[in-house]
Amino acid sequence: MNSKLKRITLPLLSFVTLVAMACTCAGLGAAEPTPTPEPPPTKAPTKVPPTKPVIASPTDTPEVNIGGDGDVSITIAADPFVHASGAFSIRLPEGWEIDERNYSVGAFEGGGASVQMYFDNVGVGFDAATRDKYIQSIEANFYGAYDNYQLSSQEEQQDGSIGVFKTIDLDNVPFHISTYYWQAGTVMYIQDMWIPEAQYDSYIDPLLEVANSVTVDETAGGNAALFPLRYTFTGPNGLFEFQIPYGWEYTTGSAENTMVDTFKAPDGHSYIDNLVYDDGKEISRSAAGQVALNLLKVFYADDLSVVDDQVQADGSERLSWRSNGKGIIGQTFFEVRGTTFLLLTWVVENDFYDFNQPIWADVLGSYKAP
Repeated sequence: MNSKLKRITLPLLSFVTLVAMACTCAGLGAAEPTPTPEPPPTKAPTKVPPTKPVIASPTDTPEVNIGGDGDVSITIAADPFVHASGAFSIRLPEGWEIDERNYSVGAFEGGGASVQMYFDNVGVGFDAATRDKYIQSIEANFYGAYDNYQLSSQEEQQDGSIGVFKTIDLDNVPFHISTYYWQAGTVMYIQDMWIPEAQYDSYIDPLLEVANSVTVDETAGGNAALFPLRYTFTGPNGLFEFQIPYGWEYTTGSAENTMVDTFKAPDGHSYIDNLVYDDGKEISRSAAGQVALNLLKVFYADDLSVVDDQVQADGSERLSWRSNGKGIIGQTFFEVRGTTFLLLTWVVENDFYDFNQPIWADVLGSYKAP
C-alpha cells in the first residue's frame, strides 16, 4: 500500500489542444458536472467535542435523560440494533425512526438530530496516508456537497478512530456534525452524529454514548462488495450518469470545448478518467476511432498497444490496451453523440488489476445514458 501510482499527465491545456487537433475541430457550452450526493441514511449535521470517550460496554446503564433546549429526553435502547449484514451492532435511541440500508443504519429524531453508522469494505488494510486520503474523499464527496461546509478540526481519538468535526447548513438551519472513521480488517467504519446548533449541548452527551456502544464484526463486513458506499455522478447536460465510490478522490478540469473528470482510488493504483469534448462540429465514426487512439497514446503511454477492439451493443466502442513500459492496463469506451465526443477510461497498475476489476465492472454496470 506504500507504492503510489505515478501517473504521467499532461497539463490540461495541452491535453485540450491535442483533442482539438485530433478532432480537427474549437465551446463545450455545458455546465460543469457536479457529483450528485446520494446520502446513505443521513440528513442531519454536527459539531463534536475534541475527544471521543472510551468505548462503552453494552452492559452500561441504557437510559440517558438529558434536559435542555426543548426539554430533550433521550432513552438509549438496552438491546443493540444488529445490522442485517452482521457487520456491526449499535444501541440506538428509543422512539427514533430507524432507517436500515444495505450498508448502514440511521436513527432520526423528529427535531432534526440523528445518528448514523456505515461500513465500507475497501478490500485491504489501509496505511495512515491511504486512510487519510479516503477520509478526505468522503468529506469532499459527501459532506462537502452540503451548504456552508466548514471543517472545524480533525483529531485522533482515544480509541484510535479519527474524528472529523464540521458544520453545515441544512435547509438554512446550522448543524454540527461529528464523524468518526476507523478500520477493522478490510472494513472502514464511519459513524456520525448530526445535531442542530441550537440543540447541541442537549444532544451531544447521549449521542456520544450511542456512538460508543458500537461493536463490529470485520469478517461479516468483509463479505460485502468492494467500496459499496457510492454516489451518482452526472455528466454535463445530463449526457450520462454512473455510480462511483464516495471514498475515491474526485478532481475536475475544463478548458475550451473540453472537460475531464477523474476518480482515483485512495491507494492511487487505479483511476478512471471521463472526458467530454464538444466544439459544435460533428465527428464521423471513423474519425472518432483515430481520435481515441491518439488521445490514449499521448495521454497515457506512447508504447500503448491495443489488445482488443469491440463495438458494443449501444454503439460505443471498447478498446482494451496495455503499456509494458509503464506497467499499466487500461480499458476505454468511446462514442460520438452528434457533436459530442465521449471517452471513458480505466487505468490500473498490472499487479492491481484483479483487485480493481470488480469495481470497474460495477461502474460500467451503473452507466446510464438518456
